[in-house]
Amino acid sequence: MKDIETREDILLIMRKFYDKLLADDSINFFFTKVTKVDQHLEAHFEILAAFWEQSLFLKGGYYNNMFSIHKDVHDKHAFKKEHFDTWLSHFYSTIDEHFAGKYAEQMKTQALSMATIMQIKFN
Repeated sequence: MKDIETREDILLIMRKFYDKLLADDSINFFFTKVTKVDQHLEAHFEILAAFWEQSLFLKGGYYNNMFSIHKDVHDKHAFKKEHFDTWLSHFYSTIDEHFAGKYAEQMKTQALSMATIMQIKFN
């Protein structure tokens, strides 16, 4: 299995990941009711791809504060530990189903770090 190498690889991960999130009733309401991001998924995927491209490859042009954005969501409907656990589980499995290597592991490690920091900061 190949490693994550391109923005297209990241977009594949995001699309497959969101398929899982939107199918999971324990978490999908964040995307369908709280943020309504499901109404503009492709635009959202481009933002996520820019974030991960910046994080993994140091290019991509993402300069927003993702913690602030997610704090706004948390303020509308509080994230619980179970939500982070579900999010991480779907994220890890999506990456593992399609990629293996340094960047795949880095992406999972960064996701865990972000989820941990959010749980500490938001609660």
